[in-house]
Amino acid sequence: MGFIDSIKSCFSPDELPKEPIYRAVIFGDGAVYLENICSIINYTSEEITLSLKKGGLIVTGKCLYIKKYCVGDVVICGKIKAIERV
Repeated sequence: MGFIDSIKSCFSPDELPKEPIYRAVIFGDGAVYLENICSIINYTSEEITLSLKKGGLIVTGKCLYIKKYCVGDVVICGKIKAIERV
């Protein structure tokens, strides 16, 4: 059983979303690639707030900047400390 399958086995089929809410690929503490982003709500060098179809994400850190943002994808670079779902 793979990693994703082991996570899925912890939930009943009714609890799993039909489509991914968002996808995050984290590159160490220096960059994160996020998919299915609706918009950027707040943007400072220490916090970036993103809107999703359901809820949002807050990326915190230092010297944060948006390297790419188009068609629902965003790449955030800098010293990333945390990514929180809100």
